[in-house]
Amino acid sequence: MGGLKALFLVSGAVIGMTSLAHAADLLPPPPPMEPAPMSAPDFSGWYLRGDVGMALQTGSINTNISPNPLIGLPSDAFNSFYNTSLSAAALFDVGVGYQINNWLRFDVTGEYRGGSQFQTLEQVGIPSTSQQFGDFYRGNMSSVIGLVNGYVDIGTWYGMTPFVGAGVGFANNTLSGMTDTGFACGVGCSPSGGYFSDKSKMNFAWALMAGLDFNVTQNLKLELGYRFLDYGKAQTASSNCFNGTGAGGGFSAANCGGSGYVLSTRELYSQDFRLGLRWAFNDMPSYTPEPEQPLVRKY
Repeated sequence: MGGLKALFLVSGAVIGMTSLAHAADLLPPPPPMEPAPMSAPDFSGWYLRGDVGMALQTGSINTNISPNPLIGLPSDAFNSFYNTSLSAAALFDVGVGYQINNWLRFDVTGEYRGGSQFQTLEQVGIPSTSQQFGDFYRGNMSSVIGLVNGYVDIGTWYGMTPFVGAGVGFANNTLSGMTDTGFACGVGCSPSGGYFSDKSKMNFAWALMAGLDFNVTQNLKLELGYRFLDYGKAQTASSNCFNGTGAGGGFSAANCGGSGYVLSTRELYSQDFRLGLRWAFNDMPSYTPEPEQPLVRKY
């Protein structure tokens, strides 16, 4: 009796497993698995670039005049500069570079910036003799800047690539058209002044940069950039002073008390905002984001 019962149980299990297998055969097959997307290949090659922008002077401008105008004056004499400023300048640059891979590139740029106006007011006072002298200086400043730059492209998302960079090079700063309108007051007041001869000064320059690139085509990128630039100092040539009596030839260095004066600044800094284009000679890889994969159901 027990053997017959066991036979029935085994037969039922076999029939049940057969029915389940047949039911599984009736289900649709699972969808094929999508292959994993391949990462974009490294890009390297030469490129050209061009930028336009605006340079804004940042920080105070320390101004100096030499030789020291206080030499030979009473001990209570003082010399001060007021309201020194350098207005915004327009800039443009061109350059050539090489992209080593998707995250590292270098370029060399040549830049011109101009349209900036320099001005400052100088006062020399002698309280013990009740004398004071004032001079208002105004002129133009332009710069030619050459930099070797390196950049790290952080990554690309939806065609946008943030980057950081740094550069070193030179800045040739020119002060031109510098005039001096002044007065001298003691018992009475009389006009004074003159002009400074133009001069260019070569300086070491360095920069720190950050920005965002946008893919326009396979070869073209649009760049929005910010740069902090240290571009050295500026200096005039010798002054030529006015003789109010008409003697001594009108304007001359001798009328300034000898060999004339030289006006100069200390270190100059600017914050630059730039819009540029970068053209690659080779096609850049496409960074189109992968479409979302359909939900895979388990059977």
